[in-house]
Amino acid sequence: MESEILLTNDDGIHSAPFRALWIALLEAKIGKVTVVVPEHEMSAAGKGITLHKPLRIRKLPVKVGGFGYREAFTVSGTPGDAVTVALKFIMNSTPDIVVSGINVGDNITLDNLFTSGTIAAALQASIMGIKSSAFSVEIPGGQLSRPVDRFLNHARIAAKITDWILRRGMPEGVDLLNVNFPYRISQDTPIRITRLARAKYENYVLERIDTRGNPYYWLGGNPVPVTEKDRGTDLYALTVERAISITPITLEMNLELLDCDEVNRKRKRALEELELLVEYLKESLSGA
Repeated sequence: MESEILLTNDDGIHSAPFRALWIALLEAKIGKVTVVVPEHEMSAAGKGITLHKPLRIRKLPVKVGGFGYREAFTVSGTPGDAVTVALKFIMNSTPDIVVSGINVGDNITLDNLFTSGTIAAALQASIMGIKSSAFSVEIPGGQLSRPVDRFLNHARIAAKITDWILRRGMPEGVDLLNVNFPYRISQDTPIRITRLARAKYENYVLERIDTRGNPYYWLGGNPVPVTEKDRGTDLYALTVERAISITPITLEMNLELLDCDEVNRKRKRALEELELLVEYLKESLSGA
């Protein structure tokens, strides 16, 4: 039976990295792809849901590379709304996997785990018991407007990861994978299995005065220093090693009370599975 894939994001239907992933999934022929995305860009929306107004669903034809026009749905809400509407209303059956991305900009660190709309869509699926993955690509300053073709190599690796999950399942104890790509990848780009760093930026608040003399405020952030103590994190992998970072995420946020031997066994088994994934992906990089 053909696998069912739900493809979503937080950037909306016109995002170039998202379109690249759509093309790559169709190229890979690993399942039927249903596309449901927020109507408008919802970056940094987190796992919010819409309760104070009705949602609108729109079906539209979208030209997808050499595959002609394909059907897509937009939802006038958050990424979490898009996933819920897709699973509970649009799709006729539960998908085998939910794929979110590729996001414009990286989504590394614990800070982004709770902030990113891209990761939130994957989290929503995981909470509902569905395998999921979130993909993001680092975008250098001044490079926001790039053609779809610029991200096809990233997207084909993401499709490989999706195929691997469909065939093998998630590693034991892992609910979703958070994958971050450097902007430039080649056959020499390393791949790292990582843990979440705390934060990439230290926040600040800027006060400004409008033309009527009233204050208003901007939130911003300065990059935190990355040191050797950060080795092994997604932050270090992406910013220092220029590596593809694959971070396994579990939804078990309670204090772990299981027997330590059981915890260690699950961790060891998950890491073994993920190392097999890394070897599988190296084939893709050889043609990048």
